[in-house]
Amino acid sequence: MSDDRLTIGTFGLGCVGQGFLELLNANGGTAAHVKHVCVKQRGRERAIGDASLTYEALDILGDDQVRAIVELTNDPVLALEVITHALTTGRNAITASKRVVAENLAGLIALQRATGRSLLYEASCAAGIPVLRALETHFSGEDVRRIDGILNGTTNYILTRMEEGRSPEAALREAQEAGFAEADPSSDLSGDDARYKLVILIAHAFGTLVRPRDLLRHGIEGLRTEDLAFGAQHGWKVRLVASAYRCTGGLAAHVLPTFVAADEAFAFVRDEYNAVRIEGAHSGIHVLQGKGAGKLPTGLAVLSDVQQLCRGGGYGYAKAGPQAPVLAGGEERIQVYARIPATHQELLARFDRVWPVGAGAGSVRVTGIIALEELRSLLGEGRDGFQVIALPHLRAHN
Repeated sequence: MSDDRLTIGTFGLGCVGQGFLELLNANGGTAAHVKHVCVKQRGRERAIGDASLTYEALDILGDDQVRAIVELTNDPVLALEVITHALTTGRNAITASKRVVAENLAGLIALQRATGRSLLYEASCAAGIPVLRALETHFSGEDVRRIDGILNGTTNYILTRMEEGRSPEAALREAQEAGFAEADPSSDLSGDDARYKLVILIAHAFGTLVRPRDLLRHGIEGLRTEDLAFGAQHGWKVRLVASAYRCTGGLAAHVLPTFVAADEAFAFVRDEYNAVRIEGAHSGIHVLQGKGAGKLPTGLAVLSDVQQLCRGGGYGYAKAGPQAPVLAGGEERIQVYARIPATHQELLARFDRVWPVGAGAGSVRVTGIIALEELRSLLGEGRDGFQVIALPHLRAHN
C-alpha cells in the first residue's frame, strides 16, 4: 500500500510544519507520507515520525521517489528556489509562504502552465479558512463583485484586546505571549502580511495579477485609544480589512484599518480569527470564518493541499487572462477618519471634503472624502504620526 502513496519531502519544521506532520501522521486516510524533513538548525530533538531528518536540500531535491515538495520555511529566497526546482523537475509543490506567492505569482503561474505541474498554497491565506478552494470551485463561474477580508490573526488579536481597554503596547505584548505575534511583528502591524494575502485573493477572485507594492496599505502601528474612542461613540469597532472591488476604472484594492458597525459580521470576528466576505453578482454575499493563525489550523490547510494533490487537482486560474479587470488608477473615492500631525495640516487640501472631529496632543482629527491615490501619497509607506481608518460602509464613494 505504501508504494501507492504520494511521497513528500518537507522543508521546514516550525509551527506550521509541526502541525502538518502531526495531522498527516494522525490521518490514516491520507494517501501520502513524508520521506524526508529538511531543517537548518542542528542538534534539536524532532518529532517527525518515520521520516528521515536531513540538513541538505539535495537529499530531497535529488531523490527521484519524492513526487511533491512541501515548503514551510521562513526563508523567502530558499522557498522560491525550492518551489521553482520542484516544478521544473516534474514535481508538484505546496507552500505556506504568502510573500513568495504574492511577489512571484505571475511567474509561478507561467511556470505551472509550462511544466504541467501544480503549486498549491491554501495555507498562505487565512490559515484555517478554505477560501482559495472556494474561489477555485464554487466561485469559478461567478462574477465576483467584491471581496473583503480580516486576514491577519495578529492584528485582530491586538484590536480585540484594545477593545477591552488594553493600551496598544499591552495588547501587543499579550499577543506575543499568546503566540499570535512574532518577536518582530512589523509585517503584521504595517499591513504587509494582509497585503500579500490580498494579492493572492485578487488573482483567484478576479483573475487580476498585481504586485504587492501596487496596492495601498496602512496598518495599525500608530493606532491610539482616542481613535477607537471615536468609533465607539458611533457604535463601531476597528478591524484591519483587506478589500478589492470592481469600480469604474477596473479594480480598486487596499488594506486599511476600518470601522465596522456593531451589527456587521466582521464586528464579531475576534482574537486570532479571520473572515472573508465574498459578494457575487448572482449568489449574493457569503461570509467564511475560521482561525487565522495557529499550528493546527494552518497545518490543516497544508494537509488539505496534500489531499488535493492525491486527488490530482491543482488551481485552474480560470479568470486569469486578458478578460480580467485591470487595477484602477486610484481615482476612486473613499470616506475615512484621519488623524494628522498638526504640523502637516496642509495635507488636508488633498481631501475633496473634510469635517473636523477634534484636535489635541499635536494632531488634528477629521473625517473626509479622498481619492485612493491621494490617500496613498499622503500616507506613504508608514509615515509617522498619521492614522487613517476607513468608515464603516466598506465601500468607496463616487
